[in-house]
Amino acid sequence: MSSVLERVLVTLSFKEPECVPVILFPEWDFLADLYGVPLKKLLEDPMLQIEAGEKMRQRFPEAFIATSVWVPYAHASGFGCQLSEPEDEIPGVKKVAVTTPEDIDSLEIPDPQSDGLMPKYLEYLKIQQKVKGSSGIGDFGPVELACEIMGYTNFLKLISQNPKYAHKLLEITVKSCTNWFNTLIDVIGGSALFVLVSDHTTGFLRAQQCQEFFTPYLKKFLDNIRSKVSIILYHNENYAAHVLDQIEQMKINIFHCGEIGDLETAKKKTYGKYTLMGNIHPRDVMLRGTPKLVEETCKEVIQKLGPGGGFILSTGGGVSRNIPLHHVDLLIECAKKYGKSPIKTT
Repeated sequence: MSSVLERVLVTLSFKEPECVPVILFPEWDFLADLYGVPLKKLLEDPMLQIEAGEKMRQRFPEAFIATSVWVPYAHASGFGCQLSEPEDEIPGVKKVAVTTPEDIDSLEIPDPQSDGLMPKYLEYLKIQQKVKGSSGIGDFGPVELACEIMGYTNFLKLISQNPKYAHKLLEITVKSCTNWFNTLIDVIGGSALFVLVSDHTTGFLRAQQCQEFFTPYLKKFLDNIRSKVSIILYHNENYAAHVLDQIEQMKINIFHCGEIGDLETAKKKTYGKYTLMGNIHPRDVMLRGTPKLVEETCKEVIQKLGPGGGFILSTGGGVSRNIPLHHVDLLIECAKKYGKSPIKTT
């Protein structure tokens, strides 16, 4: 059988590969538990992150394991956000950098070489590049970044109450994301096979709001880095059924999705435009479900999204803490059992 990456490239061309490919994004708490180290220790040590990623690949050799190194919310910290320091959870933004609309007037784009935790992230990436090389990079997109540096609720209020300032903040985050992603790409040699852009804010906005405050800013940012990237993977497990047509405007290659509504409708809307990746629910199916539910769900998703290519099987989000390993094994087995070409729809 061809490699996972070869099958990914086939399905991206909207042809059925010999078997549906599987891509997995392990969450950092899942990796810490798999490798047997405290999460906080893992996040503070790039070599441990690299080794944990390799263990994930060894444990699930038939899947493409998308891991790299990471410093949580480094970009937001560059704007002055303060982060939490939990012992056994992924950190988050504890104190935002923007508290009033007027703060946006004086907001400066951070320097990746000197501000916040951005230099630390670059150092981690340099270590990975030296040790094993890197084929891709990833971080949050410009709308999610705006939410991080202002607070989600406050930014959503800004959209409704002071849209002029919302647009001004988004122009800043687009420029900063462009600078930040270009800097990350330069560290790994000036080009990237994969770039992951994570932006979940569609689930908080109506379609009309997305058309004004989300889609054009994602597209502008992606256009700024597109020449350096082979495959753009947009990650969003939040609700997105109402913006599947808008996502086409962003000219991405893969949409790692969660809730996209009726699967057959989603397939018709997206086929030939971008590849769907997902969308087995990490909590309700992979974590809390029975093996029977995992198999039934994988079978249904493969039969509805797999025919004709343009589909990658994955969890609808990251592989999160406490998901049984045998459920991950079963997902991979389902790709082979139900995803062999030609895919049966019943």
